[in-house]
Amino acid sequence: MKLVELHTKADRLTGSYYLGYLVYQNEDLTVLIGLDDDANASGLILVNNQDLVGMVEQSPSLAYCQRLIDEGKSTDPFQLMPVNQELLKGNLSNFFEAGKAALFKKLPVNVTLNNGVIYSGIVTEATLEELRIRQIDGNFALDRIHSVIPMKQISSLEINSALGKMWSEYQDSDIAGNPYDLVELYLDWLDDDRFGNYLLGRVLLEDDHYLLFESINDYGQLEAICLVNRDDIIHECTASPVIDFYSFLLTRNQEAGIFDLNKLDHLAQSLDHVPSPLEVLQNAGQQLVSVDDYAAPSEMTGYIQGLTDSEVYIEDPVTGQVAPFAIDRICTIDLASSELEKMKEYLAAQE
Repeated sequence: MKLVELHTKADRLTGSYYLGYLVYQNEDLTVLIGLDDDANASGLILVNNQDLVGMVEQSPSLAYCQRLIDEGKSTDPFQLMPVNQELLKGNLSNFFEAGKAALFKKLPVNVTLNNGVIYSGIVTEATLEELRIRQIDGNFALDRIHSVIPMKQISSLEINSALGKMWSEYQDSDIAGNPYDLVELYLDWLDDDRFGNYLLGRVLLEDDHYLLFESINDYGQLEAICLVNRDDIIHECTASPVIDFYSFLLTRNQEAGIFDLNKLDHLAQSLDHVPSPLEVLQNAGQQLVSVDDYAAPSEMTGYIQGLTDSEVYIEDPVTGQVAPFAIDRICTIDLASSELEKMKEYLAAQE
């Protein structure tokens, strides 16, 4: 099977694209076995050919995925391939058949419309004209209202995603409370698109100025060991449906041996104090660093080109642009993270 990258009209609104192995293409649909950001197996992705604007076999992202595949780092940590293969033995020739399969097997779906709107939930009815879905809300519960999605408005449909599978497992779990002392940290980001977002994880160490924080990703896996500036924390939450869900994911992923795939925890275990941002930057040397300024639209990952007691100058490894950061305005800085490892692999794949 060919490794491909698909772009759709809806991509222009969502800012995304699809990576995966091309399974087949008929008059109506293009079907992929999806790959996630780590080149690991994801669910099946069905793309409406009328919304498809491009399929490429060479790109920086594909080179990155191919490198991970060649190194044996592309796996199936969430055990999605058995269900993918079972689904492919059936009829997935159109969205109606895919909807029926999701309904029969009780598999959550992610449906992207051609206007960029995304619905995630379970299919309650599938006809030739429409899908009816009960969406999974922000509290990881099913909405009582059934959303009606016209088939002709669907750009893509994903079935058997990792989060969908784990959400289904969560429905049968009995984990309650906050056994891992997880916390949601809301920071004073100035960017409108970031304000209201939060870091999820647990505090390992703290002093008067910074937290040494273990950050958890969307899949309930260890994402980073980072410093968080306490002055930038505007709210903390230790009891919520989000924490209930991710407490379940932590237990699940630890039992499956996939919680800390990048072996980040050894760094946390080796620290007996909370380092300052300047100390982290000085120790980084020629290695990649990732810092976040509360006034910036996103975090910055790159190489240090200059460092003083008050400022650090970081070069974007892709564009070559250098940006200054005032050290006292840094709200988070990674000591080690999966994103830094990904960037190393990505840059190596472009050489």
